[in-house]
Amino acid sequence: MAPHPRQSGKVHEVPMIPRFALVRARTLDQAFAAVDGGDAAFLAGGTELLQVMKMRLAQFGTLVDIKPIDELHGIEARSDGSLRIGAATTHREIERSALVADAAPGLARLASGVANVRVRNTGTIGGNLAFAEPHSDPATFLLACGATVELAGPGGRRRVPVDEFVLGPLTTAREANEILTSIDIPAAAGGEGRTYAKLAFFERPAVSVAVRARLEAGEVRAATVAVGSIGETPAIVPEAGAALVGVPVGDGRDRRFEEALDRARGAFGSVDAVDDLNGSADYKRHLAGVLLDRAAREAVREAIANA
Repeated sequence: MAPHPRQSGKVHEVPMIPRFALVRARTLDQAFAAVDGGDAAFLAGGTELLQVMKMRLAQFGTLVDIKPIDELHGIEARSDGSLRIGAATTHREIERSALVADAAPGLARLASGVANVRVRNTGTIGGNLAFAEPHSDPATFLLACGATVELAGPGGRRRVPVDEFVLGPLTTAREANEILTSIDIPAAAGGEGRTYAKLAFFERPAVSVAVRARLEAGEVRAATVAVGSIGETPAIVPEAGAALVGVPVGDGRDRRFEEALDRARGAFGSVDAVDDLNGSADYKRHLAGVLLDRAAREAVREAIANA
């Protein structure tokens, strides 16, 4: 039997987060002032940022806790059917929200599968988007839905579509002194379904696919397909969505629908993908095709129910 580490005299060091000052901001102006010209970063849930700091991949002398800012919280269903979610809203709150379940049930299901309960209770949707970790859940679904984010800075506010916000791994359109304040999800049209499917390893999606499909007169009139986690950023696959348009649907098993799915899967062959610990680029493209099948069928079923 191998000796216990203490008996063997070996010392096992536990990575520690470098020392930092913590500032709790209660207003946006307080938060902006705290990072002005300093070695500072905003902190929301901290599930990603603190891990990065522990691994010494980034260091900040000051962390500005923005969770106490009231404006960053809450879920609001607007009169036009759109949904506003405060950036500091946790995944768990989204998972349990009746408003989300009604307006965007695919997002509620997605939130229920983020990592684990500890992360869902702490991590926030805004922090997840602002961190732009390639293997995360919300961005792919929000991209397919045509969602936008609102950014606030000392100079004012601006709105950015999700497809223009995530620029690369750990890189977004947010300036260092800007705070992501909210996410806006358009209302689902009548006869529309919005779904998400993923394959996860080690509590992170290895491949994910989101489908938005609108039905009219028994056929698909519009479709958007987004794929995530197989490349550096989530991306719309226009050819995959186009392959589904004009196809009649019944219970999702019509021969012409099956043929359309085959064409849509073929569009993943040109998607940018990278080899990593989750598998080769070709393997992940194949998995994306499998997930597309599931997500598209579910989107059709949801669209029929919403017609």
